[in-house]
Amino acid sequence: MFQSGVPYHETGTFKSRRTFLPDDQYGIALDNLVKGCTDILLLDPTGTKLFVGKRIVQPQPDWWFLGGRMFPGETPVQSCMRLLKRELGLDIDHERFSVVCAQAFAFGMREQAPKEHGTTDTQFCYKVQLKDDAEVKKVVLDEEEYCASEWKLPKEILEGNYHPALKYAVGCMLAGDALEELNSIEEKGGSDEEIVKASKEFLKRRKEVEEVMKKSSEYKLDSKELNYQTTVQSKY
Repeated sequence: MFQSGVPYHETGTFKSRRTFLPDDQYGIALDNLVKGCTDILLLDPTGTKLFVGKRIVQPQPDWWFLGGRMFPGETPVQSCMRLLKRELGLDIDHERFSVVCAQAFAFGMREQAPKEHGTTDTQFCYKVQLKDDAEVKKVVLDEEEYCASEWKLPKEILEGNYHPALKYAVGCMLAGDALEELNSIEEKGGSDEEIVKASKEFLKRRKEVEEVMKKSSEYKLDSKELNYQTTVQSKY
């Protein structure tokens, strides 16, 4: 996403009245509402590798983002901050988050009964780079939800058997990085040759994002833990 952030517009005075919903009521809500979620691409201190976790619960029991549901009244960045604090004990200032992309999901299965009703989400995806080894050591996932985790190069995700949504976000991140580099060169009065080179890199990265959409059907989800297999169809 080539914008500086996701605007949050509060019209009038909003007060959250969020309350706990029993499983049966939450299931009805999932049948009728599209959840708003924030997910995070977590980068190592060098900025070269991304953290992914392999889920063993629905939806999406495979390699996936960190993140979760937004709460009423939260900005997307506030939601990211809360989720990283809850999941990993990381205190990340809001200035460290950069918007990557927005996506929409429809999953054929969910964790809540009746599972086969599935669930639908909208996603705001952000990236954040960890500062040091102290932050890296906190990146440990819940064993009840994840069976594995790895630090991956973006290229490994783009070329591997990963969900198109994850690939799309990684591709958008790389395209955004290329655009930032182009802007930096222009602001510093770079030469025409430098600007042309940076422009070509951005266009290359942008095309890679479109290739993710074209090849989405190649992804195969095969969860041995849940004995669940399926495929994905992506569209605009």
